[in-house]
Amino acid sequence: MPLTRKPRIAIMGEFSSGKSTLCNVLMGARPLLEKVTATQLPPVWLSYGPDDAYTMGLDGVAYDLDVADLESVSLETTEHVRIFMQSDILRYCDLIDMPGISDPSMSPEVWERMAHLADGVLWCTHATQAWRQSESGVWSTFPAELRRNSLLLVTRFDKIVNESDRAKVLKRVVAETSDLFAEILPVSLLRAMNAGDDEQKWADSGAQALTSALFDIVHRVIDEGHPEPGAELSAPIQPEAVENPEIGQSLIARAFERLTTIRRTPVVKVMPRRVAAGERLLRTERPTGETGPAVVSFSDGPVEEDALLALTRAPGR
Repeated sequence: MPLTRKPRIAIMGEFSSGKSTLCNVLMGARPLLEKVTATQLPPVWLSYGPDDAYTMGLDGVAYDLDVADLESVSLETTEHVRIFMQSDILRYCDLIDMPGISDPSMSPEVWERMAHLADGVLWCTHATQAWRQSESGVWSTFPAELRRNSLLLVTRFDKIVNESDRAKVLKRVVAETSDLFAEILPVSLLRAMNAGDDEQKWADSGAQALTSALFDIVHRVIDEGHPEPGAELSAPIQPEAVENPEIGQSLIARAFERLTTIRRTPVVKVMPRRVAAGERLLRTERPTGETGPAVVSFSDGPVEEDALLALTRAPGR
């Protein structure tokens, strides 16, 4: 049975690798987003809708948030920030904008707490120093099953002017990461932002190839997924209906609609992920008096009896 929630795609990479620009490209450079990406924050979880923003504290309590006060969010006491917006890409998946893995001003624990919530990752690596040892070290800690749902984006590729140098960079990166990601894509994110409605410029920037690869990942995650605990009878997830005339007009939206039309062969199902003993419970929704956290796991090991018992007692079952 397919996934009953939207796939969650994390945006990751080292500090100043193009993550914020990528988020702007995917989201259509919404005014609110500029404030979000310009502020040092814990992971920012972006979802579709009109709901009010909130912060999830490390104490497990959700606190109302006025997005005008983002600068006041504490890295020491906040697990993540949840913001709801109407954007084309969020009709299909949630995005989790992670802090830079090498940001000297914050502990890795800030992003590590949320990393394994992701179904897939868009990893940004700067073309002029692509795939550093520090990146390889962090990525090696992620589960192998996440790799086939993740993309390596070689950003600022236009900064390498010489075609021979471009080929050398790609050859090296492919050799070092070919089994670590579903695809390796060179992209100029600034050119993508400036493409406007020009589909040729959009394609030349690498954004069209990125859009197509992301579409494949979103649908693979849905097709190979399984319902959240307590949601077994829910319908498979569908894109949000277009209610705002500004939604559905971007090049990403057009590409997704076109790819949906030509998508014919269903992806082969796989067995659901198993729950390991001692699994950390991750809060995927704003908690209320009647709801609780959902279990998220990437374990490949056998199911422990105690873990199964805990799962059957999860809220809503």
